[in-house]
Amino acid sequence: GPSGLFGGDSESVLGRGGPDCTRMAEIRTTTITTSSGFIDQNYAKSFSGILKIVQSIVVFVAFLCIRCSNWTHYSTYRYFEVVTIWFLVMALVFYIIYLTRLHLKITCLHWPLTEFLHYVVATILLLIASIVGATKTGGHAGLAAGVFFGFASTILYGIGAWLSYKVWCVPEPATVSV
Repeated sequence: GPSGLFGGDSESVLGRGGPDCTRMAEIRTTTITTSSGFIDQNYAKSFSGILKIVQSIVVFVAFLCIRCSNWTHYSTYRYFEVVTIWFLVMALVFYIIYLTRLHLKITCLHWPLTEFLHYVVATILLLIASIVGATKTGGHAGLAAGVFFGFASTILYGIGAWLSYKVWCVPEPATVSV
């Protein structure tokens, strides 16, 4: 289920509500004994953990392709570089937070909402950078490759947004009253 996105250590029931997600439910944490110590090995093997690593790799390849190419549209590709590096760093930060279980200790943040907003902003800014970059490739293979990986990153971050939305705003299951 959607709670598996954050690894096997905890089940987040935050934000369960209707389509508007305005009603907040209690936090319920279930500890599983298979993952002990400082590192949550279940998160490293979870879909969310693997997705963050793949996002990091793809966005870093996009950055390297642009960085190692010759280009003349400085503002276009500087923007592309800033966006890709920023979201590389943020993906790794979220990965480390979940891997080390800091999300269970830092309770002042609503983690599913924070991650959802991160993914939405990343998807939009990577899409803009990739579209603008695609218009300025000028036939350079390195720039075209960087833009390709930029679009691939956009898709991966879009998948992350969709999955984190499901965790943040899961509709309550229908119950039968007798």
